[in-house]
Amino acid sequence: MKNIKNIALSALMVLVAVVLIACGNSDGATESKDALANIQEKGELNIGTSPDYPPMEFYVLDENNDRQIVGSDISLAKAIADEIGVELKITTTDFDGVIANVQSGSVDMGISGFTFTERRAEVMQFSEGYLQESELGFQGIMVTEDIAAKYNNLDDIKEANLVLGAQTGSIQHELASGLTEAGKIKQYGTLDVGLAALNEGDIEGMVVSTSSAEPMLATFPNLVILPKENFDLDPERLYSTNSVAIPMGDQYESLLKLVDKVIIENKENGNIAKWHAEAIELSRQAVE
Repeated sequence: MKNIKNIALSALMVLVAVVLIACGNSDGATESKDALANIQEKGELNIGTSPDYPPMEFYVLDENNDRQIVGSDISLAKAIADEIGVELKITTTDFDGVIANVQSGSVDMGISGFTFTERRAEVMQFSEGYLQESELGFQGIMVTEDIAAKYNNLDDIKEANLVLGAQTGSIQHELASGLTEAGKIKQYGTLDVGLAALNEGDIEGMVVSTSSAEPMLATFPNLVILPKENFDLDPERLYSTNSVAIPMGDQYESLLKLVDKVIIENKENGNIAKWHAEAIELSRQAVE
């Protein structure tokens, strides 16, 4: 009986050892697997985006009245997928969800109007910049027409300690913290929901990237963007360059290099500027 027990115990120990070795190898392979090779093997590039940010990414209705995602960021994503030679898969969440998915590696990259910050750089990598917000608009404040008449500059806004809205996880949320108390900042998952709240009087102002907010003026005619001359929240252009966000890790090095290559080529040949101009016009048509 003792021998049988010893044999059984030995067999169990061998089995556990094999399982542990297998798990260790599996984990190691997953961690060290080149991300670009993995994308090629799957045959698809999975990007995360928040399609509420025209003209970068937004919904339109096709001829069958089905929603599809378009925008200059989506055109860039398609160019990256074409360069790799795979299909494009789009995973949609709110912007905060895009950040979480990039951080966890649930998507291959995030293309959603990202700009670099030191805090974000702790949990993700950034590509070459591909669009300058300063050439398109600025970081500003949208308010109702009656509120706009009350303030002459940013000092007036700060003194008023307004209830402000901003998109969750966005640069605009960081900028809002310099304008009012933390307890007076309301976060919204998408830009359109925040502007609807502003239009209804739930908040007194919405911190926005004006190039994305401007197309919404047709939907909310009671709202206005405060003028750049006195209400520019990023005069030093610290948050003006859009980049692709990629998960951390050495296994993403070749993917990052490929993304940089696609961005540089399409900046030089004028495609990125063309895609953006086309997306602006499409977003205006979509609103109409």
